Amino acid sequence: MKRFFLLILLAAALPVRAELRVFACEPEWAALAQALGGDKVTVYSATHALQDPHRIEARPSLIARARTAQLVECSGAELEASWLPSVLRESGSAGVQPGRPGHFEAAALVARLEIPLKLDHAEGDVHASGNPHIHLDPHNLLAVAAPLAKRMGELDAANAAHYAERQRA
Repeated sequence: MKRFFLLILLAAALPVRAELRVFACEPEWAALAQALGGDKVTVYSATHALQDPHRIEARPSLIARARTAQLVECSGAELEASWLPSVLRESGSAGVQPGRPGHFEAAALVARLEIPLKLDHAEGDVHASGNPHIHLDPHNLLAVAAPLAKRMGELDAANAAHYAERQRA
């Protein structure tokens, strides 16, 4: 019994590692969050480079990851419109819903191109909010990095200086 209490006391004395849990919709945003967060974040990418981010299945594993995330980081501009709303709704996590601090859309931070004057699906995959593939321009990644580091710091105040310093670097 003494050993049991000793183990509990030792476990309580161990340093707690604060980690911000990030659910990134695409690997580019996962890489940016990892670069900004380093060892202070745990990042999960919902998709990989060989998948079409327009057409992902809202699998239970994605819902489970979104349920435990503190930050959902996506392109936005309707890129994930076919699956992300279901994942977020089914996750039941209030903090990562659109309009909440845990929801971050990168496309809102940059000038979007190819905004159609009229919507006609006969012209192929038309995005009403403009081209959501903003990660294809490396300058956009830099434009997103500062607001993302700030948001990470707001969600994880204990490591805000860490995120800001990594963003400056």
